[in-house]
Amino acid sequence: MRILVVDQCSGAKKGTDRSESLNEATVDNEPLSQLVAKEGIASYRAEELYQGRQQRKITEAIQSLEQAGDEVDRVFISAGFGLVNAEDELPLYDVTFADMSAAEIDARAERLGIHDALRSRITDNEYDVVFFALGSDYYRSAKMEPLLPEIPEDTFVVLFNREELESGYDNVVSIPARTPQAKTYGTIVVALKGEYVYNFAFHRQTGTEMSDAEDVEKYCRREPASQTGLGDYSST
Repeated sequence: MRILVVDQCSGAKKGTDRSESLNEATVDNEPLSQLVAKEGIASYRAEELYQGRQQRKITEAIQSLEQAGDEVDRVFISAGFGLVNAEDELPLYDVTFADMSAAEIDARAERLGIHDALRSRITDNEYDVVFFALGSDYYRSAKMEPLLPEIPEDTFVVLFNREELESGYDNVVSIPARTPQAKTYGTIVVALKGEYVYNFAFHRQTGTEMSDAEDVEKYCRREPASQTGLGDYSST
């Protein structure tokens, strides 16, 4: 399978205990290529920079998927730099949509071209599954309502906590990832989306095939420890 994981930046970043983070003004006033080349500025690959629990669990999931023979791409929506690839070099920075109003998020997302970059990434590639492991501010920046109709019908799309968006699409599912579900899976809300992707990866490693979006949801919600019971998606 060809899989795309759309992840998001995290507040926990590598190197924050050793280096000063760049602020929004600095990030906006210099090209990324110049920032990462500057002496004294700490920079890392995006997949290494973001150290949140969700991001770390998704890294594990991607390793499992690749071991299963799947081809996986990963991108991040960054409030500082827009849509970035996992291997892109980024400076240590401190910019987040959480500090912005809805209007500010819209304006910044438009300036960074997040929606257009996502649309191109998905429509220019033949993905079997696309995971949008995002929080509400990052969904907003992606402009999901106009994005979903442009995704090919044979691409399965997994959203989280976006039940209002799955209606009318046979290829789209929204999986609840709130406090009750986090308690069921023995984790915390901010890590739960990563746990779902990890569950999916485990079942791919066992050779499980997915024929529709409901299958993808089922194996996201079914824990590796059991094929039935607590991990059964119908009971969570």
